[in-house]
Amino acid sequence: MDPRQPIAVTTRTVSCDGGDGPLGHPAVYLNFGDKTEIVCPYCSCTFVVAEGADQAADH
Repeated sequence: MDPRQPIAVTTRTVSCDGGDGPLGHPAVYLNFGDKTEIVCPYCSCTFVVAEGADQAADH
């Protein structure tokens, strides 16, 4: 079990690459939608939206 704590973010879209350098995973972009918490499907890192976070701009 990974002991990492949830990562608080200020945008509703985040990128995750596993954070372990060459042992990480391909970068993925995660969109919270209406949720306040999301889990990376590769490494199970948990991201939590900070209160008052801005909606990410569409690209």
